[in-house]
Order: sequence, then structure tokens, then C-alpha cells
Amino acid sequence: MNFGAALVALGLALVLKVAVMVLGARLLVKVFRARHGAPPRRPWLLVPRRNTPEVRLLTWALVLFYVTELTCGIEIYVIFRSSPWLSSIHSVASGVGMALFALGLFEHLDRELLRFGQPSCLVNRVCRGCTLAEPEGCRMSALLLLLAGFVALAALPPFLASTEPMIADPRRWLLPFPALNAWYDHSFIPWVRSLLPGMDPTGGAYVIREVVNVLEFRVLPAAALVAAVGGVALLRRGSHRAGLRLTLAAAGVLAYVYLELITFRIHGDALAGGVMHEVAELWFLVVVAEYLTRSFGERPSPRPEATPSRGGPPTV
Repeated sequence: MNFGAALVALGLALVLKVAVMVLGARLLVKVFRARHGAPPRRPWLLVPRRNTPEVRLLTWALVLFYVTELTCGIEIYVIFRSSPWLSSIHSVASGVGMALFALGLFEHLDRELLRFGQPSCLVNRVCRGCTLAEPEGCRMSALLLLLAGFVALAALPPFLASTEPMIADPRRWLLPFPALNAWYDHSFIPWVRSLLPGMDPTGGAYVIREVVNVLEFRVLPAAALVAAVGGVALLRRGSHRAGLRLTLAAAGVLAYVYLELITFRIHGDALAGGVMHEVAELWFLVVVAEYLTRSFGERPSPRPEATPSRGGPPTV
């Protein structure tokens, strides 16, 4: 691995990964304290009892997200290599976590905005009266079936992705400084290998193994396909809410699968994919924190209205 690739790897391990792990731990602790701890002086989240089910789903999604970060952290900071077992746990936990996140997000939006199947349903202006409980069923059934069918079809392209192992390609990170590169190759690397005899300077220590690719591009898409087809079957039988939940869970799994396709398989470099993967995780945590703050954060007390005083201008 040349000097440029080593710098990228250090930035990935010491900056991006640390930021994701710290922010993920802080977010998980604050959500847990908001649900179970004693109320602090200035609470970050105020979770009403009626919102407990969806917040529980979101909390478990964050727990699984942090499980994936712990597996990555063990590989990077403890064993200094890629482990097929830890990487497999990372893949499965990520897929399940995204399914739970999609369900929790839907339940909250449904309770606060959509109100599916209720008199105040958001699409009642289009339907001009809810018919969900009547023999004809929901007037949006065809649209929901199209959504479930689209999710089922979206599960098929990942099967075309290669499952061959992928290692870091240090050649694309070569710096345009021959003297610096020569010092790194002929002086620094021999010194490091004298201290760590098992060090692999070629980048082969960072590898995406075939078993992980099989899980992410075969097993998880197959599970999403089964869930989406089940959603179609439930929707056709009139179980609209259950069918929609199953479809959204499949969409959550596919969100993770397509993230891996975009960040790793399109360009074929494990190191570049690792950087993009960590950036995506960091943005995910920032968006989740902002969403929770806007949805359950402490709201400022309304200011009292102006009241006129005797013999003087209105006062507040």
C-alpha cells in the first residue's frame, strides 16, 4: 500500500470511523435516556406514550446500527484485519436494522401525518371518503400494489452483482511525489514491518470477502423479495396495513443493499468504498438526530400575549 492509500486508510480509521462510533453511541444513549432514564433539566427528547411503539422500533434500529459499528471497530482497532464472521454480522444486522427503521419511520409518519384508514386520512381529499372498511376496500389499493410490485422488482438487480472478493486498490491513491513515495516504501514500511512482522503493506488486509457479498447481494435481496411478494399477497387479500408494513420492511432492507452496491461494487475498490460507506453512515446519523429532534424535541413555551396596562401601553 503506497503512502497516499495509507493516508486515506488512516483518515478512514482515525477520523470517519471514530466520528461515526462516537456520534452513534451518543445518539443511542440519549434516546435510551429519553425513554427510560430520569427526566433531565433540559431534555433532548420528550416521547409521549402514544409514540412509544415507533420510538421503540427506531431505538432497536439504532441498537443494530451500533452493533455493526462495533464489528467494524473490532476489525479495525483490535484484530487489524477483516473477519468473515464479524463482517457477516455487520451485513445481517444492517439489513434488519434498516427494516426496523423503515417500519418505525412509517408508524410515526402515519400517526402524525398520514393517518391511514382513519377519517382524517391524508388522501381522503383524493378518495373523497374512506372506503377501507367497506366491501370495495381502499381506493388506493392499486397504488399500494404498484408500490409493492416496484419493491419486489427492485430486489432483482442486486442478483446481477458479482460476489467475488474485493480488496483495496492502492494504485489509484498514488501521490505525485516520487521522493515521498520512495521514503515511505523503502524506509518507513521496512521499519514498521520490523515492529509488526505480520503487517501486509499491499492492502490485502482490507478485503470484502465472498461470504459477505453473498449475504449482501443474494441473501438479503432474496429476503426482501419474499417480503415484498408477501406484501403483495396481503394487499390483495385486503390486509392493507400489514401488507404495507411488510413492503416497507423490504424497502428498508433494499436501502442497505443498494448502499453497498453504490459504495463498493460500482467502482470495485474496497478502500474507496469504505470511505463512502462511512460518510453515508455519518450523514444517516445526522439526519436521524435531526429528525428525532424535530419530532420529539423540547419545544419552547409560547410567549404570553400582550395585555394592556392601566394608563399605559400594552405590556408583555
